[in-house]
Amino acid sequence: MVKSTVLKILFTSTNILCVLTCIKGNILFWTSIGAKKIKGTKKITLISTNSALKEIITKLNSLECKFLHLQLKGFNRNKRNFTKFFKNSSINIISICDKTALPHNGCKKKKIRRI
Repeated sequence: MVKSTVLKILFTSTNILCVLTCIKGNILFWTSIGAKKIKGTKKITLISTNSALKEIITKLNSLECKFLHLQLKGFNRNKRNFTKFFKNSSINIISICDKTALPHNGCKKKKIRRI
């Protein structure tokens, strides 16, 4: 029985990866949208994301988890759907952390050497 877990969700341009870990960092369960064998542009749709979310919820219920820390990373339009889904579920969300790295004008270019 695990009381609280951390759900890390990585949004890439072609896939969504979900990793469920304990507080210490040990992986309890992982899934991705690509694991559903859906190819191409139909991969990241509402139906495929909901199937992955339901799979995560069933795993959380089997672990008897009561509290959840959400960590989101990446850019995707489905980010809001994931947070809404977990807010409506029976699991209490303790924290939502967005770890998306935003570039601040990039790296500084080297000066051109003039002779």
